Amino acid sequence: MDHNADMVDDMDEYVTVATFDKTTDAHIAMGRLAVEGIRAQLFDDNMVQMDWLYAIALGGIKLRVARSDEILARTILATDYSHDLDDMDVGKQEL
Repeated sequence: MDHNADMVDDMDEYVTVATFDKTTDAHIAMGRLAVEGIRAQLFDDNMVQMDWLYAIALGGIKLRVARSDEILARTILATDYSHDLDDMDVGKQEL
């Protein structure tokens, strides 16, 4: 059995749903997916951390999910939750 062939097949099961220039942004997005129960992986994040110029050459940090989770992951990442912050009592002075 060819172990390298297995690795290629496994890689085909994952699709890139977003790319990032900054590691922090990639981890935030991965966390958003994790909260929703979607397992995601980052690719090329270590290379970009070593030298940000690699981000351009590699096409950024790739956030990848299982092919079966692609549509849901893209929907979650495209959802803007910032309006929910208006209803939160964060930093408001209590009377």
